[in-house]
Amino acid sequence: MPRSPDPAMTSTSPSAPRQGSPAVVRDDMTAPRRQRRTWLMLVALLTGMIVLPISQTSLLPLLPSLARDFGVSAADINWLMIANLVASAVLTPLLGRLGDLYGHKRLLLLALLGPVAGSLLAALTHSFALLVLARVLQGATAGVFPLAVGIIRTHLPQPARGMALVSTSMGIGSGLGVLAGSALMTGWGYQAIFWLLFALSLVALLAVSRAVPADHVAGHARGVDLLGALTLVSWLCALLIAISKGNTWGWSDIRILGLMLLTVIGMGAWITVERRVRHPLVDLTMLTRRTVALTGIAATLTGFGMYGALIMVSEFVQTPQEAGFGFSATVLGAGLMLLPSSLGNLAAVPLGLKIGPRQCLIMGGVVSAVAMLLVLTGHEHRIAVYLASAIIGLGTGLAFTAMPICINMAVPADQTGIANSMNVVFRTIGSATASAVMGAILVSSQTLHVVPTLGAYQAAFLLTALGFLTAGLIPLAIRAQRHQA
Repeated sequence: MPRSPDPAMTSTSPSAPRQGSPAVVRDDMTAPRRQRRTWLMLVALLTGMIVLPISQTSLLPLLPSLARDFGVSAADINWLMIANLVASAVLTPLLGRLGDLYGHKRLLLLALLGPVAGSLLAALTHSFALLVLARVLQGATAGVFPLAVGIIRTHLPQPARGMALVSTSMGIGSGLGVLAGSALMTGWGYQAIFWLLFALSLVALLAVSRAVPADHVAGHARGVDLLGALTLVSWLCALLIAISKGNTWGWSDIRILGLMLLTVIGMGAWITVERRVRHPLVDLTMLTRRTVALTGIAATLTGFGMYGALIMVSEFVQTPQEAGFGFSATVLGAGLMLLPSSLGNLAAVPLGLKIGPRQCLIMGGVVSAVAMLLVLTGHEHRIAVYLASAIIGLGTGLAFTAMPICINMAVPADQTGIANSMNVVFRTIGSATASAVMGAILVSSQTLHVVPTLGAYQAAFLLTALGFLTAGLIPLAIRAQRHQA
């Protein structure tokens, strides 16, 4: 299942506090009281962090049902995922940078207001357009990670333990999201999922306000790249709309051509801004380092494969058996078939720490590709889907565990936060692109059929397998030495 950004993947460097960053807070309270306060702070932060994986994974098995309920196509319903991912790609580094400037707790409270408002809107609305807007607001939850890690590094004497809890909670949250979403949809409808997210977000907001100490900001030395954020959103949205609407409007339609032109212009403007601004949202100069660039490509392809696989497997198993394939699975049944991915994801963390990061990246891509080939060739059997789900979780978990380690070995210590944050952006772009591409593949086969054809699913499975395999081959070009550029 989708994993959180690794704790290293934030805009906050593990180096000593610098100007513009919150200073380390020291007090004279007794050891038992300090320990109790530390645990309360961790519980508050973990409550906030668990909202993101539940928000992302709870909708995966629901997409076919939601498409029918709202009367929209498979390509359009995927915008519930795309909108959330695009918002996450932009807000992760942006909120992390603002936290460095104005205090992590202050921005963490602001970030949690997004899912509170978004979940409330989603629970109350019956409009698909407003539901997409609600998902954008929920994307602010992605900012919890860089902000929470900054708080942990500032206030915990042994931050590594807090980081381990972060990774574990994300795997648990992914599994809970799949089961909760499926069960609530079956019993009470999709609104119940958003009421749950509203309650969790509100509890997290109140807990953080009470249990997390305030930051002491030394100054405002660093700028915020708002223009970089706007240009990134412009070309990314233009590209994804073109992909998702290409089969509906026609690839030669003036609207598609206009969106493609806007994509090129927007990307050019974004690259220009990021190269010239003093404190870029995404530091593209990092790509001059060989390992950082290759790991970024691997992250994009792995994100593409992961989301493509999860979306298509969920859609496939819910296809009525009258079509000649599929399992007529209920929403809950589809959720149970995706659950092994979360378990495989959890198993990847201890395994990944025992082997080298380069080997992890290779193994992660290859085994995930094998899993998709297993679905491609054995899609008639439920056991093949369960097994493939677990293997995908293991493979993507290995890859995402290794990526920050590869990056941290290739850049100086004071640049690890920026480099890893950029890797998260690339991964999220890959995931968002997969949502659009998979929706387009399904729609292309529905022009003459009520449901997508088996050939459409097989093409999608093969495409995700190729994405995973390419991601696994890229690390062969990564050098083992430290600080290779």
